[in-house]
Amino acid sequence: MIDHNDKRKYIRFEPDSGDFVQIDKNVQSTEFNFQDVALLVEESPMGGFGIVCLQSVGLTKGSVYRFKVGKLAPLKAEVVWERILDDKVVRYGVRFLE
Repeated sequence: MIDHNDKRKYIRFEPDSGDFVQIDKNVQSTEFNFQDVALLVEESPMGGFGIVCLQSVGLTKGSVYRFKVGKLAPLKAEVVWERILDDKVVRYGVRFLE
């Protein structure tokens, strides 16, 4: 059961229709330089979001990347689950770490 007081700890944002996510795979860099983009498909009330992108983007479950979601500043986040939709497209669940 979700503790509603606990939900207030997490980043909340209202995604706009058609928002996209920029992905920077170099989390050590001080500057944000995205290499890939994904389509934002949902915002999670527990501090995360869902994206859809090509498998060729090469995200890995359990790995940490920096994501710039819509108008938010870039933040580190972990890929927590993946679902292959077809031979070229995959959906990921991502959780903010900061």
